[in-house]
Amino acid sequence: MTQYSVLIVEDDQQASYTLEQAVNQHPLFKVIAAAESVAETRMHLGQQPDLILLDITLPDGDGMSLLRDIRQQGLSASVIMTTAERESSMVAQAIQFGVNDYLVKPLRLSRVHQALNDFVAFQAKLEEAEHIDQLQIDDLMRKSKTPSKSRKTPKGIDATTLSTMVEHIKQRQEPFSAQEIGDELALSRITARRYLEYLEEQGMVSMSLNYNTGGRPKQLYHVVG
Repeated sequence: MTQYSVLIVEDDQQASYTLEQAVNQHPLFKVIAAAESVAETRMHLGQQPDLILLDITLPDGDGMSLLRDIRQQGLSASVIMTTAERESSMVAQAIQFGVNDYLVKPLRLSRVHQALNDFVAFQAKLEEAEHIDQLQIDDLMRKSKTPSKSRKTPKGIDATTLSTMVEHIKQRQEPFSAQEIGDELALSRITARRYLEYLEEQGMVSMSLNYNTGGRPKQLYHVVG
């Protein structure tokens, strides 16, 4: 069984812990090192990691410049960006440098697992055959002939309920919790959170943690844009 080596580049200890936890839970990946700076990252590149989880903001430089250097050096490592940066220009630049995925903080274990699974699927398709046809290339490049309006929602996400929730939260001016939305739409908190997490993946809402609760942090959502 192939196991992929992973280098984590992250100066935030909590985010680094979340990433390491997610990687260690996956049987096909192994963390070989964790770096907190550009200089420390360069020391570990000689270990030839298969995958780099790379933050953009680092104490002695930035991850985007480091990514450019990695590409110019011809290193074969794949890269997944992990960052709080949401500017479209930054995302576009990351795509131009060929990142496999772009994860926005605060990181969720489920989304990190999805990125790792996508990486495994991508590698498997490349290794299936020496030559691949146009349809396979389109699949690898995540192109689809199916119009977006006809795509089905994922399992556990009902299109009608999703539409109702989207219209409802568009009216909210202040941050809201899954419990509040669940109460207002007659859904359980768990169901409301599942839909909100899906909308977060689609870039329609953003989640932040409220630490002013006197106890466990509270997840709050707001509509993006």
